[in-house]
Amino acid sequence: MPEFLSPMSFSSMGHGSERPHQTIPCPQCGSLHIHDKNNGKRLGSALGICAGAIQSLSNMSKGACLGAAAGFHMATPVNPLNRITTAVLGAMVGATLGCAAGAALGQVIDQTLLNNHRCLCCGYSFQSL
Repeated sequence: MPEFLSPMSFSSMGHGSERPHQTIPCPQCGSLHIHDKNNGKRLGSALGICAGAIQSLSNMSKGACLGAAAGFHMATPVNPLNRITTAVLGAMVGATLGCAAGAALGQVIDQTLLNNHRCLCCGYSFQSL
């Protein structure tokens, strides 16, 4: 049987969102059942998506005005569908970049400022050192 078809548990496959980390015991009860809250990362991602999409749409409208003022004309006729498609794709790229930047900033905030870990046994929230 080929190796990629061999039976194995999904937990041992390692997905992209999982990161190997050291298990931190709860300082209050000593339990190893700890949940990472990641509130800063989630909020940073959401704000980054909004900011990136809005910035991309804003820059798209400014670029269209500058291009029209400079008198540049495309070889193909410009129709509204091309402009809408370009705006949507630009907003998606901006949102993706904003999400990545916001998630990275949020992760740093989670690790340094917030009580990012919560014990599933006693409910105590704490920060890793």
